[in-house]
Amino acid sequence: MYFSRVRIRPGNKALTILAEKLKHDSYAGHRILWTLFPDHAERTFLFREEIAREQLGPAPAARGAPVYYVVSQTPPVPDNDGLFIVETKPYKPQLHVGQRLVFDCRVNPVVCRQGKKHDVAMDAQRQFLLSWVEAFQLKPSLPVKPEKSDYKNLLLARGGEALDRRLVELLASDTRYAERLQHIASLADKLEWAIKAQVDAALEDWLKRQGERLGFEIVLDDDGLSKLQNSAYLWHPLPKKGDKPGFSAVDFCGELEVTDAEKFQQAVFHGIGRAKAFGCGLLLLARA
Repeated sequence: MYFSRVRIRPGNKALTILAEKLKHDSYAGHRILWTLFPDHAERTFLFREEIAREQLGPAPAARGAPVYYVVSQTPPVPDNDGLFIVETKPYKPQLHVGQRLVFDCRVNPVVCRQGKKHDVAMDAQRQFLLSWVEAFQLKPSLPVKPEKSDYKNLLLARGGEALDRRLVELLASDTRYAERLQHIASLADKLEWAIKAQVDAALEDWLKRQGERLGFEIVLDDDGLSKLQNSAYLWHPLPKKGDKPGFSAVDFCGELEVTDAEKFQQAVFHGIGRAKAFGCGLLLLARA
């Protein structure tokens, strides 16, 4: 396997325009990176798009442009038109059971419910809001096809002091969010933080299930909490793929421990989760 850093060559107006196009098209990066693997009919690489910063040098032109990290079965072939600067090295990480690694990954977390795939974050929000609407016996007041805002507005309008008490109890029982109660007063803010707590828990559970299957587990800190953070949740539309298509992506970072070196190597080489063609799944690793 090979690990590569791929940058768009600076100093050309046409390439600047191309960089802008790549920024707004989730699939364009995949299509253009495929030109580095001209002899492969099937995708044989993972990639992660980032924004170039100081680590690429002090030149201002280097900042703000896309930079791609690529793991591939064969080394990229430099493109004939000089579009990319490609730096490649062999990639065979030495993995063993019990090894702890700092990781960063962008994933597309989905859950199957009644035979359909659902975005984990959106599904957690909807299930949480629905359960609370039902607990307060407010479901008959919902529209036929309720949006997330309908659930929230109904709870805030009709939940009253009972809703406030339950939200306080929920947040106070969650070590990660108990201290937030000292800084939030409005019912709407409490509801938002309660929703965030449910989403964080659902995302963490999703990653833990991936770890059970792929040979790793998330390390716990001294308080028994996972050394894990999620950020940058974003919906990426794919207008060329049909009616309202797209995928969600979440960035995870934290610390993991290898529980099965062979399975984990497969995760490193072949990625985690879905939407790998759109820049998801690649694990970036460093020693803990």
